[in-house]
Amino acid sequence: MKKLAKTEGRFPAYLLALPLALASFACLLLPFVHYKYKAKVYQANGSAFLMGRDICGGTFRLTPHVLVWIAFAAALLCVLVAIFISRKNRVLGSKLLCAFSGLGLVCLVIFSASTGTMIPAAKSVGSSYGVYVCILTLILQFALALYEMREVGLVNSLFFMMLPGLLYLLINNYIPMFGLFIAFKKIDYTKGLWRSDWVGFDNFKYLFHTKDAWIITRNTLLYNFAFIILGLLTGLIVGLALNEVFSRKLQKFYQTTILLPQLISIIIVTYIVFAFLGNDVGLLTTLLGDKAQNFYATPKYWPFILTFVHLWKGLGYNAVIFLSSICGIDKNLYDAAKVDGATKWQQLLHVTLPQLKPTIVTLFLLQCGRIFYSDFGLFYEVPLHAGALANITETIDTYVYKALMVSSNISTSSAAGAFQAVVGFLLVVTVNRIVKKVDEENALF
Repeated sequence: MKKLAKTEGRFPAYLLALPLALASFACLLLPFVHYKYKAKVYQANGSAFLMGRDICGGTFRLTPHVLVWIAFAAALLCVLVAIFISRKNRVLGSKLLCAFSGLGLVCLVIFSASTGTMIPAAKSVGSSYGVYVCILTLILQFALALYEMREVGLVNSLFFMMLPGLLYLLINNYIPMFGLFIAFKKIDYTKGLWRSDWVGFDNFKYLFHTKDAWIITRNTLLYNFAFIILGLLTGLIVGLALNEVFSRKLQKFYQTTILLPQLISIIIVTYIVFAFLGNDVGLLTTLLGDKAQNFYATPKYWPFILTFVHLWKGLGYNAVIFLSSICGIDKNLYDAAKVDGATKWQQLLHVTLPQLKPTIVTLFLLQCGRIFYSDFGLFYEVPLHAGALANITETIDTYVYKALMVSSNISTSSAAGAFQAVVGFLLVVTVNRIVKKVDEENALF
């Protein structure tokens, strides 16, 4: 209330909410998309995507678009908020205005990005200035809502510093989730994404009804189990070893050296592996002489080769995480242990490892969430996608990629991604529940 009292003498910015909301409605009468049909350029406004309309000389029916309807409802709610709530309750009004304007903004951005598939009969389809003007009004409403929330004390300057990161997270991670519907459609490029036929779970059957379903699932799970256990173990050992280096310069040198493979492109790693295992010029092949084998045609070696390459490449990342956690341990605990006569080994068992338990559990849970994913570059590029190694190197990601390159069916690829995400989420929740029962303090949530 004190914060609100201080802002009473300032300009009542919330009064601009009503004109901006009305401007959003006015944009529905402006051209939303332009399209070219039979050498003529036409325009379709927002009302055509709300109610539907015959276009292209009556040869094509434009059906109502759900994103425009959601944006329309959001703009209507912004008007109601501006009329009935903002004057009496600026706190609630600013919250609702932020939510509704943000929802409408997201819908229109997705609508604008997907205009290329809206009118299949047209040669070219693109967004027109009506969409951009409407997006601009919604951006202004959203900015106005944030300003009001700051005025009434709901957000502070730290929130605005965090806003670019939140916008990136929204645009890069959450908006693409709307593409999940592709997994339940049979995409027909002549109809477009939105008008393609729904096929339910038929795309998911592709992953389980093929003859290679058992092989790719087995490889994905077993490799990831090995990577998780060995990755955490080697990272912990190297992190503990780095902590024992007394020279600060040597410690930084070792950190940089161990972390360097993490920064190398997988293509360069592929050539490094080939430099050791190549049939004619490989270092290991040359050293073995007559006993050398064609490694790229002998599957039995590749589980060890892929595991070694993965550990070598990711060792520095895990080691640095554990080292930073070790550096954060209170030194007084070690001093107290030394006073009690504890040896280095006892300090490790009774001080270091218990303090590292939250880090180990967190890393384990996060990696369990990606247990149905695989490092595509590691399993596809490093073995040089050799057909003789398919039974050992084929995983869900590489199998779907190869199928996509042959059939160009993005629906099955989307179904695979959805399946991996859902299973990963369920695994994280399940493992976290188990951890919570054993030791509640170390659970993520």
